[in-house]
Amino acid sequence: MRKLIAIGSAVAFLVPALTFAAADDVSLTTDTVISVNGITINVSGTTAVVESITVGATTFSFTLADGSSIALTAPNRNILSPDSTTYSSNVCTSAQSTLSYTATGALTVTVTPDGALCNLDVGGHGGGGGGGGGGGGSTPATPATPATPATPATPATPATPATPATPTIASLQALLASLVAQLQALQGGVAPATGAGFSRSLQVGSTGADVKALQVYLNTHGYVVASSGPGSPGNETSKFGGATKAALIKLQKAAGIKPASGFFGALTRAYVNSHP
Repeated sequence: MRKLIAIGSAVAFLVPALTFAAADDVSLTTDTVISVNGITINVSGTTAVVESITVGATTFSFTLADGSSIALTAPNRNILSPDSTTYSSNVCTSAQSTLSYTATGALTVTVTPDGALCNLDVGGHGGGGGGGGGGGGSTPATPATPATPATPATPATPATPATPATPTIASLQALLASLVAQLQALQGGVAPATGAGFSRSLQVGSTGADVKALQVYLNTHGYVVASSGPGSPGNETSKFGGATKAALIKLQKAAGIKPASGFFGALTRAYVNSHP
């Protein structure tokens, strides 16, 4: 197959010192300078057998024979972006950028020169490196965002203790009457009632500790229920009978409580409670 060198209308070879080898391949005996899109590129290689070089307005391409090597140098550090990443090296220094290839089998590469300057490398890239202009290394992986710790559960609000019930006057008076009965049992008789010891109405037939306390009150205030036996001082009972009624009528008359009927109601309770 015949090997050609094609030149585009916007570019030209500079000093194209080329010697055509056998089988019409092109062997480079000196460096060759080409200009693509106003960018200068030096083409060199002591073992470069170039089957073809095609120069266009913005790119150029070349085909190497098996085992051939070629070096493309931009003396102004322009980026050289190849379409093949099988290069031997792609190096950017403070003086120039260089792209090198060694063919293993027939190799065709298209290169796009760039007006931008390459990034400086330390030691360059080995064969099979990335494409354009001797670029830098790979971008480091973004570290994973640490997991947000779970929000601790809100402790349960302890239950408000129930407010203890406020004791009523009636309950306190009932407690007092019970204490009076216990005191009577301990002393062998009924203790006198205090002024706040009566809270309910009493009449013939009523029973309870407050009946006994009323008998104690009558016996100790001059209105004796009985001179002897049940109801007498020291022998008070918990039953409201006729004797208790008669003694209560005496108290009511003396106190001016009307009617003096022997009924232990609100008026009489108020009097007794205020005259302990």
